Amino acid sequence: MSESPPVAGPIEPLVAAHLDAWNAPAGPGRDQAVERIYAADVSIAEPSGVLQGHDGMGHAISRLQAQLPGTSITRSDPIQVVQDLVTYRWTLGPPGRSPNAAGRDVLIVRDGRIASVYVVMDTP
Repeated sequence: MSESPPVAGPIEPLVAAHLDAWNAPAGPGRDQAVERIYAADVSIAEPSGVLQGHDGMGHAISRLQAQLPGTSITRSDPIQVVQDLVTYRWTLGPPGRSPNAAGRDVLIVRDGRIASVYVVMDTP
């Protein structure tokens, strides 16, 4: 059985960059961040389906921002790391107001980049 390598280096900056990308407006800055943070073949698994690659990531971010304009994602508890798996809870809502949604991200990190994002929504 082969083992996945542990996450190398501090994970906090990678998670912060991931959340910043999801909160960033569309444009060259976000596109560059997506290319820097995520593996070229990244997969984004959400309750509504799975998207692939940098274009898929950009589409997922744009779709969320269109559905809930004026909101931002904020990490709501400590980051947990087990080998190449990273997870934490988050909330989504307008700054300073009650959240519209909450859930958990489960990330798989490979070679210092996020290779997979699983979005797990809390049930209302």
